[in-house]
Amino acid sequence: MPTPQKLLFDETEIATPTAFKIEKEKVMSDNAGLSSRCSYVGDVKGIITTIHIEWQQLTPAEVATINSFVLDPSNLFFPVTYLNEEFEEVTQDFRADGPTYEQWGWDVHRQLCRVLALDIYHYQGVGDV
Repeated sequence: MPTPQKLLFDETEIATPTAFKIEKEKVMSDNAGLSSRCSYVGDVKGIITTIHIEWQQLTPAEVATINSFVLDPSNLFFPVTYLNEEFEEVTQDFRADGPTYEQWGWDVHRQLCRVLALDIYHYQGVGDV
């Protein structure tokens, strides 16, 4: 299968990001930590994948497309298709807390969102593989 060249939210092509950073973190059990013998104890409950995405110079229509997924009050999760850290195409359900916007002001000739930044999150439990 050819490598996808676009970021997809559900089946909608999203504008090409200018920054895309993947972070993975283990979620440990409540009893995790160092024992009295200084050995680590606890269980891995899952993995949280956080993807930090930034776009620059988006049109109002491109911002509206992103907002339609991340700010939809009726759907907490939405499918995202992207290339993971091993450059494999992955589709997973993500949630977003909300984007941040840096906009150019009131200039009629520069009606672009200068920077839109977004963090999306996916949790995969140990037994969900």
